[in-house]
Amino acid sequence: MQQPLSVSIIINNYNYERFLPKAIDSALAQTYPHVEVIVVDDGSTDGSRKIIHGYCDKITSILQANGKQGAAFNNGFQHSTGDIVIFLDADDYLHPQAAQRVVESWRPDVAKIHYQLTVVDSDDTPRGFSFPQGGALERGYLQERILQTSGYCGVPTSGNALSRHVMEQIFPIPTEFTTTSDDYLSVLVPLYGEVVAIDEELGAYRIHDNNQWALVELSSSRFRRFVAHDLQRCALLKAKGPALGYSVPENLETRRVGSVWSRLVSLRLAPEEHPIPDDNAWVLAILGLKALWFYSSESLLKRIAFSLWFIWVSLLPLPLAKPAINWLFMPNQRPRPLHFLMSKLRNLTGRSEAIPRSENAKPLRVLFITHTYVVGVNQGKLATIADGADVGLLSPKTWRSSGWGRVLNLETPYPQLKIFPANILFSGRGGAYLYNPFRIWQVIREFQPDILQIEEEVFSLCTLQLAIFARLMGLPLVVFGWENMDRDLPLFRRWVRDFVLNTASLILAGNTEGGELLNRWNYQGLTEVMPQMGVDETFFSPSLVTDSEPELNIGFLGRIVHEKGIDLMLDAARQLKHQGLTFKMTICGTGNAQADLEKMARDLGVEDHIQWKGAVTHDQVPAEMAKFDVLVLPSRSVDTWKEQFGHVLIESMVMGIPTVGSTCGEIPNVVKHPDLVFEEGDADGLTAILSRLIGDQEFRQSMGDYCLQRAQQNYTHKRIAQRLITLWHKILHTPSASVSTVPMSSSTTSEA
Repeated sequence: MQQPLSVSIIINNYNYERFLPKAIDSALAQTYPHVEVIVVDDGSTDGSRKIIHGYCDKITSILQANGKQGAAFNNGFQHSTGDIVIFLDADDYLHPQAAQRVVESWRPDVAKIHYQLTVVDSDDTPRGFSFPQGGALERGYLQERILQTSGYCGVPTSGNALSRHVMEQIFPIPTEFTTTSDDYLSVLVPLYGEVVAIDEELGAYRIHDNNQWALVELSSSRFRRFVAHDLQRCALLKAKGPALGYSVPENLETRRVGSVWSRLVSLRLAPEEHPIPDDNAWVLAILGLKALWFYSSESLLKRIAFSLWFIWVSLLPLPLAKPAINWLFMPNQRPRPLHFLMSKLRNLTGRSEAIPRSENAKPLRVLFITHTYVVGVNQGKLATIADGADVGLLSPKTWRSSGWGRVLNLETPYPQLKIFPANILFSGRGGAYLYNPFRIWQVIREFQPDILQIEEEVFSLCTLQLAIFARLMGLPLVVFGWENMDRDLPLFRRWVRDFVLNTASLILAGNTEGGELLNRWNYQGLTEVMPQMGVDETFFSPSLVTDSEPELNIGFLGRIVHEKGIDLMLDAARQLKHQGLTFKMTICGTGNAQADLEKMARDLGVEDHIQWKGAVTHDQVPAEMAKFDVLVLPSRSVDTWKEQFGHVLIESMVMGIPTVGSTCGEIPNVVKHPDLVFEEGDADGLTAILSRLIGDQEFRQSMGDYCLQRAQQNYTHKRIAQRLITLWHKILHTPSASVSTVPMSSSTTSEA
C-alpha cells in the first residue's frame, strides 16, 4: 500500500512573539492529517521561547543562537521528515486547507507548488489584495524562463511547498545566502522539476513595520537591498545553470524589468550610496526599454506605460521623478497627471483598467454562455454564485439532446438568475452550434457584464463568437472546457482554438489532463483545474443514507456501455462470491451493452447477485444512491474517450458513501485516496478494494468519512462558486503596475 505524502511545516522565528501563536496555530489546524510542525527560534530576545514552550509536544521546537535565516532553514530542514516542506515565516499564517490542497495537487516530478497569499496588516485586517499582484502564478517547467530573465511570477516564502527530493540536492544553504535563503530556494528549486500553481489563497502574508522586504514606504536603503539581491540571484544562476546543463546569458542582470527599475530608483534616490558606481540613469532607461520590449511578456498597454516611466524617471529632476516612482511602487500615491495619461492610453488600446470595487460598489456581473444550463438542475451553481454576484445566462431556447433522446426546453427554476433565451443554429452539436450575433450584442448591451464566461470547448464555433465579442467590447473572457485528449483537429478548428487561447483571460479545465493540454497548446494565461459544476448538498445529503442491510450493496450509476467497465464489476462479483462474501450489486442506467453484460453475469454464475435497475431520472438519483454502501466507477479508456471527470463520483462522496474508481482519466484526481483507486482494466485490483470494504466495517466507515470531507471541501456548489469569484476578481482587480509591489523576499530572522 502506498504511504500518504507527509508534510513538514517549518516555522522560522526571530522576535515575533506577537505573531508567532497565529503561525503555530495555523500549522496545527491543518485539515490534512499527516503534518509535522517544527518551530526554529533564531535567538529571540522577546517572549517567543516562552510561547514555544507552551505548545509542549504538539510541535518540534529547535532553539538556536542567532544565525539568521539560512541557519534557521538548514536546522529546520535537517530535523524534518516530510515529503513536502513548507517554510512558514512566523509573521505569516496558513489557511486550514493549505496542506490538503498541496497534497491533492502533487505529482511525482513536481519541484514545488506555489499558491496565493492574502495580504493582511498587523491586526489581521486584509489589505484588499493578494500575492501575486499584476499577473498569474507561473507554472510548468520554468528553467528556460528563469535562466533567460532571472525571474518568474511567484510569491513570498510562506506561499511555497517544496519537494524534499529537490531540497536534498541543494541543501545546506550556503552562508552567502544567510539573509536571503528564501530567494536561494525560489531561484534554484524550479531548475529541478515542474512548478505547479494553485490559484487559491491558502495563506496570509503580513505587511508590518518590521518586514525586511515589503515596501510600505519609499526608502533608498530598500532599493539598494533589492539591487544587491538581484545581483546575488543572477550570480547564483550563472554558477548553477551551466552545472545543470543550461546556458545563461551574460546580460542576465538587465533582462528582467524589475531588476532594472530597482537599479534606476536606487541610483536616483541616493546616487552616492548606489551599489553599482558605473550606473548611469539614461543607460539604465535604455536597458529597461530593452528588457520591456525584448524579454518581457507584458501587455502592449503596460509596455507603453512602463516605457514612459523609464524615460520620465531617468531624465527629469528628482522632485519630478519621485511622483513617478511613487506611482509604480506606491499605487495609493499615484499623481493625477499619470492617472490621466493612463486613461488616455487605455482609450487608445480600447481596454479599460479594472478597478477594485469597494464594499459599496455594485456587485460583479458575469454573463454565462452555454447549452449546459438548459437543464434547470444544472443551474444550481449559478444560483449559488448569485449570492455574491449578478449572474446572467445566455442559453439556447431548446437543445436537441442525443444522450436523452429528445429536445430539451430551457428551464428557469431560479428567479435570481437573469435568463436570456436565444435561437441557435445546429442545435445538439456542441462544437458547431451558433448564436445569432445580434442577440449576443443585444444581451451584452442590456446586461452590461464585467466578465463573459463561455462553457464550451476552446475549438467550438460559439466560443469563437464570444471571443470576437470579448475583443471588440474590451471584456475579459473566461472559457471552461472538458477536453482531455489532444485530437487531430482540422486546420480551421486549430485556428479557432488558437484565436480563443490568445483572447481568454482565464481558462478553466475540467480535469488535470485538460490543464496539461493548455500548456501543450502554448496557452500563456491564467488556468485553473476545476469541475464545471459542484454538487448540491441539500439534494445529495448524507441524511438520506440508511443503515446497511446484511448484504453490502455495491452500486453503479451511469451509461451501460463498454467504456464504463461494468464487466470488471461482474468479474469482481465472481471473485467475491468465491471468497464467500455477502454482497449485491445494483446497476442503474441504460445502454447498448446491457444484453451482453446480463449474459456475462449468467455465464459467471453471479446473476443472483446483480440487480439491473434501468434508467434513473436525476430527481431519483439521491434516493437510489442512498441505498448504496459503496459506489464504483470502473471506467476504461478507449481510442476516442476517457473519463473527463465523473460527476457521479462527487454526488456519491458528498453523501458519505465510500467511492471507488479506476485510474481512467480524471477519476483518480477526484477520488484521490490510494485505497479507493485501482488500475483501469484490473478486476483483481477492484476485487481487493471491495473485499476490504465488505470485510472491514471500520475501514468502510473511515473511507465514507474521507469521501464526505473531500467533497465538502472541494466539490460543493458553494466551494466552486467561491473559487470562481476569487478567480474573477483576480483577472479584474490587478493594479496596472502592481508587479513592483511584490516583495523580493520575506525574511523573518534578524538582520543583525
